Amino acid sequence: MEKMRLFLGLLLLPFAVSSQGLIINTFNRNTTSLNGEWNYIVDPYETGYYNFHSEIYDQKNAGSPSAFYNNYHAKNKAELVEYDFDKSPVMAIPGDWNTQKENLFYYEGTVWFKRSFDYALKERNRLFVYFGAINYKADVYLNGIKLGTHEGGFTPFNFEITAVVKPAGNYLVVKVDNKRFREAVPTMNTDWWNYGGITRDVILIEEPPVFVQDYAIQLKKGTQNLIAGYVKLNGLTDGENITISIPELKTEKNITVSNNGYTPFEIRTDKLQYWSPSDPKLYEVSIKTSRQTLKDNIGFRTVETKGSRYSDQWYACLFKRHLYA
Repeated sequence: MEKMRLFLGLLLLPFAVSSQGLIINTFNRNTTSLNGEWNYIVDPYETGYYNFHSEIYDQKNAGSPSAFYNNYHAKNKAELVEYDFDKSPVMAIPGDWNTQKENLFYYEGTVWFKRSFDYALKERNRLFVYFGAINYKADVYLNGIKLGTHEGGFTPFNFEITAVVKPAGNYLVVKVDNKRFREAVPTMNTDWWNYGGITRDVILIEEPPVFVQDYAIQLKKGTQNLIAGYVKLNGLTDGENITISIPELKTEKNITVSNNGYTPFEIRTDKLQYWSPSDPKLYEVSIKTSRQTLKDNIGFRTVETKGSRYSDQWYACLFKRHLYA
């Protein structure tokens, strides 16, 4: 069975490592934290990324022992391998390197991070690695295979690793670069320090073959009692029935998602209590498929401006919009 999983995984590899649709509501899913102590290597010359001809290893010679993401261990002293994550210092993740290590207080450049882990993935399930934020540019590798690149210091991202993960001996390597550039944000002259590092949670998310990737639930604009939104499924190849329920309102809506994985919906209710600062009312909302049940707590209210005028109206609001997504 393990050989069969590996064979299927290799067949699916091009799809698995390129899928980057953001998974929301991560805290209410089946997750495993990778937070904690990560080994790190400071690489100001980026010798673990470029060869002597300034070619990127993962584009020209992906299996090179000199590429830091391969986590190579020299078999003898004759091998010219000048790094070893297992003998390198550790740093707390999530966190920036500038305030954790005094000698890196003013450092701008590349730092490589490595975390080893084991994972027993259930048969037919799928696995994703999710980063809450990395500042600023990140190149992510698992077991020597590049998962992808993300740029932007305050946005989450994830990659599917179903075809790459092993039951034991996995090594996740992340190249983090916080250098400033004239054409980038932040630019060369700015009024804040561009702290570098893996600054938010790193988690593994295990999902069934078809799962709820994204959704929105809010009041329909211009109404006071009509809840509207959408559900997006990942991995759907056939129709799927979904039940959206708000138990406190005794409201339930059954919808069918087609093979494109996306469907809008509307739910009418006459008993809605709106969110307010003095009474921050939240409703438990459940999204249920044949494979999973995903829950959230949502409040409804809108504050808007029109020109120079302020307006407080009861429509089109998902007040608590997955800040943890």
